[in-house]
Amino acid sequence: MSNPVLLIVDPNPARLTALLRRCEEQGGVTVLGATTPGEAYVLIELHLPRRVAVAAEFAETIEFDALADILTMIDAGVVIYGQMRVPAGGYPVMSSPEQMLSRLFGGLQPARAAPIRAADPVPPTDAAAGLILLGASTGGITALEAVLAGFRADCPPTMIVQHIRPGFAEGLIRRLDQLLAPQVVAAQDNMPLRRGVVHLAAAPDRHLGVTLRGGPRACLSATPPVSGHRPSVDVLFSDGAAIADRLDIRAALLTGMGADGAQGLCALRRAGAHTIAQDRATSVVWGMPRVAVELGGAVDVLPLTRIGQTLLTREPARLRRLS
Repeated sequence: MSNPVLLIVDPNPARLTALLRRCEEQGGVTVLGATTPGEAYVLIELHLPRRVAVAAEFAETIEFDALADILTMIDAGVVIYGQMRVPAGGYPVMSSPEQMLSRLFGGLQPARAAPIRAADPVPPTDAAAGLILLGASTGGITALEAVLAGFRADCPPTMIVQHIRPGFAEGLIRRLDQLLAPQVVAAQDNMPLRRGVVHLAAAPDRHLGVTLRGGPRACLSATPPVSGHRPSVDVLFSDGAAIADRLDIRAALLTGMGADGAQGLCALRRAGAHTIAQDRATSVVWGMPRVAVELGGAVDVLPLTRIGQTLLTREPARLRRLS
């Protein structure tokens, strides 16, 4: 069995290096370090750390609030070290690195957990509601929360591919279902797409797509990886493009490394869908949306705070075709 992962987030590189050395001397854990929010996002999503130590300087920033949501979702134990000038939000605070190390290697309580919201009744199928498609990778968890925060309980059916490690999807679904007005579920093969339901790709090593056989339905497949991923945003978006002449489709490509989803967003725009790429300023990693913008696949390039409302309110983009 592999060692548990410990992540230390500290904006002071010299102090971080010293702490990493001391933790490695303890043995029995895999120790990782990050000096920026972007580095921390990447390491959390890739390695699912069981224990996390955060310097007080970072814990007092707005970026920590977003990371704290993810740490709660994966049930990680969290400790803050240093002198806090504001309340620590319920996390234990150690006044020195020595106390922090003692707490970490002596055991931690999991991060704060919110109660699980009871599932709402599933609304009826409503093809007239159209369809919203979302793709994301690194930094996408908090981006998805921001985009979906304004969705009402009767929102159009929504499908999401978020690049995520196996075993992480259930926690993401549980967290989103707690926070959002619509119901959030794991997409299943042949599942009808319903108004008021957000369908997230969660089946291990399966693509998520969409078909109109018997009405809008999710479909899962084990075909080869696309753009290096399975599930792939390109697969979901390409399926959406194939039915965009019969269904009002709106799509957004959010923060993430690489280029997955860029070609699919282009296909959606050519098919007449309204397409959005997250802008550079609000992306943790401006990779996937950047490639989509460079290829001409985005009708709009928007900050995170405007994407959700635009998806819900813009008129169908039937005439905005990519030549």
